[in-house]
Formats: sequence, structure tokens, C-alpha cells
Amino acid sequence: MLDFRAWIIAGLILLSAVGAYVIWITRPRAVYNARSLSASGHSANSPSQPATTSLHVEGCKEDFIVSPGELVEPTVIPGASLDQFRTAYGPETKRQAQGIWSWKQEAFWLTDGDFGPQNPSNFVQISMNSSHVVETLDGVELGLDSFGTIFRKMQDKKVEIHERIAHGDGKWTFIVTIYSACGHNFRSEYTRTISSDPRVDRQISPLAPVTGANGQSAQPGLWRSDVFMNKVVYDYAMKPSGGTDNSTEGTPSEHD
Repeated sequence: MLDFRAWIIAGLILLSAVGAYVIWITRPRAVYNARSLSASGHSANSPSQPATTSLHVEGCKEDFIVSPGELVEPTVIPGASLDQFRTAYGPETKRQAQGIWSWKQEAFWLTDGDFGPQNPSNFVQISMNSSHVVETLDGVELGLDSFGTIFRKMQDKKVEIHERIAHGDGKWTFIVTIYSACGHNFRSEYTRTISSDPRVDRQISPLAPVTGANGQSAQPGLWRSDVFMNKVVYDYAMKPSGGTDNSTEGTPSEHD
């Protein structure tokens, strides 16, 4: 039978174990917060900020609903004056030949094409800098979304999408076009260029021509774009639509 001292020792051990458990269960926990690269560090439900805000882009048919701090571009459309671009992006970084103006921002380069002093700008192009994400007016996150993601997003929105492939100078360029969310006066183009090599060439090679009832070729086979579906998109352009959401560049293509 345990003597009195043994009971005391056993009681102290038990109290120590209970105390250690209480300390462990009430310890401070690490908190992990997910954050979009294109959004501010504040929670959307933070008392200091509203959940959403309105973005007005002069020349677009409607304003856009965005999260506070979200980087959405472009905020100036093709055909805007040089003063509007300077107001939005500051002094131009450089002016190239034929009236092409460029602005270097932290997250991207923006280029405005204005061929001749009397002609309206005919495109606004955004090229992402590495490790940054910018959301376009269409809801595509440049620097994050793949072409496969763009197709899924547009399918969810029931937006018609076109795809083409251009080949030259040892490179393949994939061109995806839709009507811009700014309005049908503009077309959005998302592009990605990869180097040509035997493996890529085999993946993109045209399918067998489609034949008609008389056995004659009805139309040439289409180039395949599957190799691009997992590629992240870094380049975007807004252009006047000319009444169509389908570019004339390259050759029509398809994917599974």
C-alpha cells in the first residue's frame, strides 16, 4: 500500500500533467490568410473597406464591380487621347517609331498604338511583368490564368470564344479572341508564343482533312491548340472590333 509521500508525489504528477494540457490547449495558434495577388491585403469584409466598389472606364458601356484594391486594367480604351493615358498612367516611359507610346508600371507594360497624329489609337496592349497579376475587364487574371481557365470562365459566362494559331520565325502564337466586356465596339485578344520544336510541331500539326460525301477534301485539317491549354497568359490587347469578335490573324484551330 502506498505511503503518504507516494500519494503526494502521485498527486503532484497528476496536477503537472493537467496543467501542461491546459497550457497546450490554450496556446496561441498561427493564422494563415489566403490573399489574391491582384487584391489588397485587407479582407473584403474589413470594417475599413466596403465589400465592392465601382470602376468607371470612360467609353465602356457599363461600370465594373471590383473588390477594393483589386488591380483591374485597362482603365483607358483605344481611341482615348494622350492626355487621358497620361492622367491614368503618368508620363510615357518611351515613344517608339510610328507613334507607339509605352508606360512602364510596377506590374505591367502598357502600350498604346496611335499611328499618326490625326488617327485614333487602334489598340491598348498589356504585357505582364513577372510575379504580378492583373485582372482584365473580362475577369481574366493575367499572370495567373491559363488558356484552359479562360475557356472555362467564358463558358460559365456564355461568352463566345475564338481560337487561332499563327506560325513563323520558329515560333507558334496562340490567339484567343472574344468581345470585350467593355462593349462590342472592342475585341479582347489573349496571346501566348512558344518556340517551335519537333515535339510541339507534332502536337500542333493539322488533323486529317475533313472529306465530303464525294470523297473530296471539304476543308483542310485544323491545327491543334491543346499544347497551349496549360500555358499561363501574360499578354492582352484591346482593339476596335470592326463588328466581329474573331481576329483575322493566324489560322483557325481547335482543342478537345
